[in-house]
Amino acid sequence: MGRRTLLSIVAVAATIGVFIVVGLSSGHKALSAAVTPNWSLAVLSLLVAASVQPFRALAWSTTLRAPVGFRALYCSSSVGSLLDTLLPGRLGEASKAAVLRVAAPGRWPGFSRAAGSLLCSHMLEACAFCMTGAAGAAFLPLPAWAKIGLAAGCALSLGAILLAGTLHRRIGHRLPRAVDRFFAGAWAPPRVLAKAGAILLATWVVRLIAIMLMLHSLGIRAGLGVTLVYMIVTGLANTAPLLPGNAGIYQGAAIGALALAGVSGTHAAAVSLVAPVYATAGTGIAAAVGLALYGRRFLEIARVAILRPQPIPA
Repeated sequence: MGRRTLLSIVAVAATIGVFIVVGLSSGHKALSAAVTPNWSLAVLSLLVAASVQPFRALAWSTTLRAPVGFRALYCSSSVGSLLDTLLPGRLGEASKAAVLRVAAPGRWPGFSRAAGSLLCSHMLEACAFCMTGAAGAAFLPLPAWAKIGLAAGCALSLGAILLAGTLHRRIGHRLPRAVDRFFAGAWAPPRVLAKAGAILLATWVVRLIAIMLMLHSLGIRAGLGVTLVYMIVTGLANTAPLLPGNAGIYQGAAIGALALAGVSGTHAAAVSLVAPVYATAGTGIAAAVGLALYGRRFLEIARVAILRPQPIPA
């Protein structure tokens, strides 16, 4: 048995164990509420969540600054995001460049450029999240650690982009070409950064709406304030998932976030159980659309996302 297979089995088993423990400790009422949501709102929440992926692909296209094609970027981004919710430790991110290589073979910009621009997009997305949180921190009951985390996250994200640009300009000619291309891809002119940042800021607005619909589908009449608190606290907890869906940490963060907003009990426990499933289902819808855009070739793309890059037949 290979290490990858063993890791996947252990991760899935640990995740199932976490959900069983949380479910049993939450009681029968919480489990009942989790499996009997308002289905109309639940489906609407999933569709809104799935609509985030085109924005993320557009932002990646902006930082990539290469004529790769939106279809290939959307497919790569959505499939990788789905794997992020199924694999531990953000391992799904590695598949995005692999999928892009086979989805756009004639326009492949190279691994270094693709990976660098993807990192730049992620740093801008983190900064947009921090800006969204900072906008609500003035009137939301956020703990001090959350406010510090938002400020530090924004500073580190922008600092990483500036550092990449500095290394590219100052010592790039002394570095291996692949490394220099990575730093060049991880940096972009201010105009490009502003455009991509604005797009990614819009993604958090869309996610806010999806989360609000999800909370309402599970019986929590959440307004803008409650939804913002929930999104900020769970977003900070989701920065480094050890298990698929960040199982364990996410459940505690979800219950804690709702408690900060004055919401507790059966419905809060139900949210902590169901929210990771919503996240996987939403990205699954987006990934299915991305794969469907390639018609009969979707099996080859799905295979390369999980295994290794292989050329797609013409």
